[in-house]
Amino acid sequence: MQLLKFLSLVCVLALSLSAEARKKKVSTVTKMSGVVERCHDGDTCHVMVSGKRIKVRFAGIDTPEIKQKDGIRARNFTESLIKGKTVDLECDGTSFDRVTCTVYQAGVNINAEIVRKGWAFDSKRYSKGKYAGSEQEAKVGKLGIWKDGQLSSPFCFRSPKVKQCLRDKAYMP
Repeated sequence: MQLLKFLSLVCVLALSLSAEARKKKVSTVTKMSGVVERCHDGDTCHVMVSGKRIKVRFAGIDTPEIKQKDGIRARNFTESLIKGKTVDLECDGTSFDRVTCTVYQAGVNINAEIVRKGWAFDSKRYSKGKYAGSEQEAKVGKLGIWKDGQLSSPFCFRSPKVKQCLRDKAYMP
């Protein structure tokens, strides 16, 4: 039943993107608010919105996978910021079974905060470099995942046989 409700919400979001907007590659942003129940990992959380649980993927960032070094610590950091709190979501698409959103809590961009504190990579392919400065700040400060130096990116952890990952385990598209 929950899956059906979620799929209905995803369909509504997808349909809200007009055919003209899709042609121009301009997306419509859907705004909503909800309470964070829990986080699966550092960049995916379950949020109750108008009595429906939706899975939110934080847009433009990528945190270590749960089975990856620092994955649990990244999730715990994200939960420390927003679990049990009301968040504002600006959603612009979907990724697998998740709605992709920029997440705000009390006016603070949580996506940016996770990168700035060193618990996520800027996923330039999707953020257009929006969080690159925050990532560099975390690297220089040796914060979070950058404490011990470079590590395998979440992308290369998920896709170790990609040509770029074979050359550089820190590759992030």
